[in-house]
Amino acid sequence: MNRTAIITRGATVTGIAIAESLLHDGWSVAILDTDEDALRMTEEALSGEDVLILPADMSDEDEADRVFDTVVDTLGLCSALINCIASRHETPFEETSPEMLRELLELNLVGPFVAIQAACSRMADQLSIVNIMPASALRIREGNAGLAASQKGLQALSEIFVLENTDRPVRINSIATAGSGGRRTIWTGKPVRIPTPEDVASLVRYLLSDDARLVNGETIRLGDDDTG
Repeated sequence: MNRTAIITRGATVTGIAIAESLLHDGWSVAILDTDEDALRMTEEALSGEDVLILPADMSDEDEADRVFDTVVDTLGLCSALINCIASRHETPFEETSPEMLRELLELNLVGPFVAIQAACSRMADQLSIVNIMPASALRIREGNAGLAASQKGLQALSEIFVLENTDRPVRINSIATAGSGGRRTIWTGKPVRIPTPEDVASLVRYLLSDDARLVNGETIRLGDDDTG
C-alpha cells in the first residue's frame, strides 16, 4: 500500500534525514519549505531519490491548499505529516516588537496549524502527525517570550486536536529536541547529549509505525536540554 509523507519546512539536515529514512521504508515523500536556496541544496542531497520538493508558505492557507493538492495528485493521499519547527529567535520581552511576535506565531504556530488542517482534509485511511520543535521553546525563561508562546500554543492545539478526534484514525505527537541548532557547542561543565538528525529521524519513523499506534498526544523530549 502506498503511503505518502509530507515534511513541512523540511529543507534542513533533519528534514533530509527524515526523508531518507522514510524513503528507505518505501514511503512516498514530499518536502515543502519557503527557503528556495535550501530547497535546491535539498534536491542535490536527495539526487536520484523519488521525492517531491516544492516551495510553500504554510502560513498562507490558499498556497498550502494548492501545494497539498499537488502532492496528493502526484503521490497519493496523506498518511503522515511532519512539521519541522526551526525558528529559535530569542529576544528580551521588552525588545520583542509586535512584528517579531507575529512572525514567530506565523512560522511556528499558524503554519503547522494550517498544514494539519490541510493534511486532515486529504488523509488516507489513517494519519499520523509529528511536530518537531526545540526543547528550549517549551521552557519558561528569559528571552523566550515569543518562542515559548508559539510553541506552547502548538502544544495546546495538539492536545485539543487529540480530544476532538478520538473517533478518527488520526494521531498527533511532538518531539522536543535538545541543542541550540548552531554550529558550535559550548562546554558547560557537564556532558550533554545532543540528538543527531538521524536520531530524530529514527524517532519519527517509530511514531509513524504501527508499533506506536497507542501513542497519541505526547511530547517526547529527545536528548538533554542544557539551555538555561
